[in-house]
Amino acid sequence: MFYDHLVKLLKELNVEGATAIPRELSSLSLDFDGTAIVMTDTPPGVEFSATIGEVPEEGREAIFLKLLRGNFLGQATKRACLGLDEEGKHIVLSAAIPAVRSYREFRDAVEDFVNTVAFWKREAVAL
Repeated sequence: MFYDHLVKLLKELNVEGATAIPRELSSLSLDFDGTAIVMTDTPPGVEFSATIGEVPEEGREAIFLKLLRGNFLGQATKRACLGLDEEGKHIVLSAAIPAVRSYREFRDAVEDFVNTVAFWKREAVAL
């Protein structure tokens, strides 16, 4: 199902070679406005992840507090999760969609995630 939804999304976005991706593909990175969004098949669902930006040296506590508030009840993340990479140098947004039943649900999840990434990129710059 991931493959079918992905091909349909790529066609909708007018990406060349949408049907040339391998059927056994389990993960794909797409560029949306300069940000790589990684989509990973996790049957029956899907996971998304993206790097928002670097954690500044100054004002780290303020940005961490803002990230915690953003995560609270998923209100500012559309149920995605803000965190840090393994080295603690980059802000990362990730989301796990436990089940995707239709293409519309898949496309809406991608759209929500991309919009959330864009929002948090603006927020990170504002700090």
